[in-house]
Amino acid sequence: MVKLNKDFFKGNEVLFIGYSARNNRFSNEIYQAFTRGGIKVYPVNNKPNGSYDIKVYNSLSDLPKVPETAFVLLNKENARKAVNQLADSGVKRILFQGKKNVDDELLSDCSKMGIEVAVGCPMMVFGSGLHKIHAFFAGVR
Repeated sequence: MVKLNKDFFKGNEVLFIGYSARNNRFSNEIYQAFTRGGIKVYPVNNKPNGSYDIKVYNSLSDLPKVPETAFVLLNKENARKAVNQLADSGVKRILFQGKKNVDDELLSDCSKMGIEVAVGCPMMVFGSGLHKIHAFFAGVR
């Protein structure tokens, strides 16, 4: 597992897998932090009935291009399903939101597939205020 920092987002693009209509405020906060940090975001949610203020893609095949970095905000079961798709699409780095979203077995599987992984909230890199204090104590630069 690699240390989370801005360099993790090579190419200044990220897939946001699991952009949520149900938890839209949190998803939008992360989306806005990425964009303020100069990162182009491709949000994806496979539930077609979501109501969004931004363009959210239904699947990886709908994307104009697939970035090499993904942020995954899914439960463990769905994250496991997504990882194989991401690997097949050429994703080289995955940031999982937290330990609730990934287990050691999945992290190991990613490493075996040649995917760099990190676990942590992107707000520690791109957020402000309390997020930066959290980042300091977590060793995120």
